[in-house]
Amino acid sequence: MRTVVTRKSLSLSELARLFANSSKLILASVIGGMAAGFLTSQVVHPRWVATMAIQLGQVTTVSRNGLTSLPIENQLTAADRYNTPGYRLQVIRELGLQPTGNAQANLIFDTLKATPGRGPNVVNAQVSAYSREQAAAALEAAFRVFSAAHRELFEQATKTMQDSLVSAKARLKATQQNYAMTERGLNSATPRGSTGINSARDVLMTNMAALLSEQIVTLQQEVAVYEDALSPLRSYPTRAIGPVYVPARSQTPSTTMFIAAGALLGLVAGAGLALLRNSDDIA
Repeated sequence: MRTVVTRKSLSLSELARLFANSSKLILASVIGGMAAGFLTSQVVHPRWVATMAIQLGQVTTVSRNGLTSLPIENQLTAADRYNTPGYRLQVIRELGLQPTGNAQANLIFDTLKATPGRGPNVVNAQVSAYSREQAAAALEAAFRVFSAAHRELFEQATKTMQDSLVSAKARLKATQQNYAMTERGLNSATPRGSTGINSARDVLMTNMAALLSEQIVTLQQEVAVYEDALSPLRSYPTRAIGPVYVPARSQTPSTTMFIAAGALLGLVAGAGLALLRNSDDIA
C-alpha cells in the first residue's frame, strides 16, 4: 500500500510568526545590505552622459543640369569614422589627456560613440565622464576633431564657387558698361531718315546692343544660380544642432539609492535565510 505524504502550506500568520522569531537575523541582513550599498556607492564614481546632435554639412555645385546638392560625408560613413579607435585617440589628445594610465581618458575612450539619427544627415553623439564639465568638454573636443576634415572640404568647394561668382559678376558689370556705351552711341546718332555711313553704323550698334542685352540676361541668371548655390540653405558646413546637453544629475544611482537597494537585497536575503533555517519546522 502506497503512503501519500502531503505538505501543509504555511498561512500568513505562521509566516509572520516565523519572520518575527527570526527578526534579529533579518535585521542583521538588512543592516549588512545597507552597509554594502554604502560601500559600493563610495567605490562607484558618478558618471555624467553628454549628448549632441550633429548635422552633416552639404555642398551644392553648379553643373549644366542645374544645381546638385551632395552631403560632405555619408551618414553611415560618418558614424563609423566617429567610432574608430583612431578618432577616439585624437579626441583624447585634443583634451590634453594621456591615452594610458588615466581613468578619465579610459572612460571617454570606451564611451565615446555616434549613431545615425532619424534624419538622413544627422548623427547623434554621446560620451560619459566623471563630471558634467568634463563630459561637455569631451563632446565639444570630439566635434572639433570630427568637423575639421569636413570644414576643409567645405571651404575648398565654396571657394571654387565664390571665385566663379566673382568672375560672373565682373563679366556682367563689363557687359552692362558696354551696353550703356552702345545705348549712348545710338542716342547720339543722326536723326531718322539720314543715309549713308551713319545708317550702317546705327544698324551695327543696334545689333550689338541686342547681343549685349542677351548676354546680360544670361550672366544675370548665372550670378543668381551661383548665389543660390552658396546660400545657407543649400551649402552649409557640418554643425551642431544646439549646444551639448548634460543632465544635472549623474547617470549612476545616488548613495541613497545604493543604500536602499542594499537594504532591499538584505531583506530578501534575511527572509530567505529565515525560511532555510526553519525548513525542518516547515516540513
